[in-house]
Amino acid sequence: NILIIGDYDVDGATSIVLLMRCLCDYGFKKINYIVPNRFDYGYGLTSEIVEQAKIYCPKLIITVDNGISSMEGVENARQLGIDVLVTDHHLPGLELPNANVIVNPNIKDSKFISKNLAGVGVAFYLMAALGRELEIKGQLGAAKISARYLDLVALGTIADVVKLDFNNRILVKEGLKRIQNKLCVPGILALIKESGKDYNKLTSMDLGFSLGPKINAAGRLEDISIGIECLLTDDDSIALKCAVALGEKNKKRQD
Repeated sequence: NILIIGDYDVDGATSIVLLMRCLCDYGFKKINYIVPNRFDYGYGLTSEIVEQAKIYCPKLIITVDNGISSMEGVENARQLGIDVLVTDHHLPGLELPNANVIVNPNIKDSKFISKNLAGVGVAFYLMAALGRELEIKGQLGAAKISARYLDLVALGTIADVVKLDFNNRILVKEGLKRIQNKLCVPGILALIKESGKDYNKLTSMDLGFSLGPKINAAGRLEDISIGIECLLTDDDSIALKCAVALGEKNKKRQD
């Protein structure tokens, strides 16, 4: 029973959806997510969010795009017998949370060469590693699953305005290629349609200035759950309804 705790921006939303989709494809059955309402709970895995998480009876909490500074929340979860896997890209403080595992290219002594990954980039490498491990253990095709969702990685990476170093450029290029060939989640196609763009001519500028702000608007004004549902659904009509609603929220934010 896995519970994902995300952040309320595009990077957090794409990270949640990436994990939800990959874990489902790998065969996990009990996966849920929570995004803290920024107005009620603030940021990250707080003690209040751990209390809310208890409803789901998780065996494992995975944080995406947050958690490296969640000392108290991680400790509370551990005391309740819940394992915690922190995935984050933000710079750590002098003290690290007492998580079972921390995946962050910016922690001391990390040998991972790409320090500029967005949260969704960190989540992608975690899922890629898990896929390879499952393939070694006999699950045929598992190693290729994470690459299906490079469209999400490209969107989250551009929207989070991280440095486009050599590695991030590859992730974005391959993600754009999937979108331009219509090999992306329905929600991205719906957001492209709502933005009046052409998917086979989509650029990183479109991700950063047309699609990303629509998802961000939901997190800025209310909560980002509709943005997550837009990217999570496989139903084209639901994706389009979500995209239209996100477009309206973005207009409201602009006003």
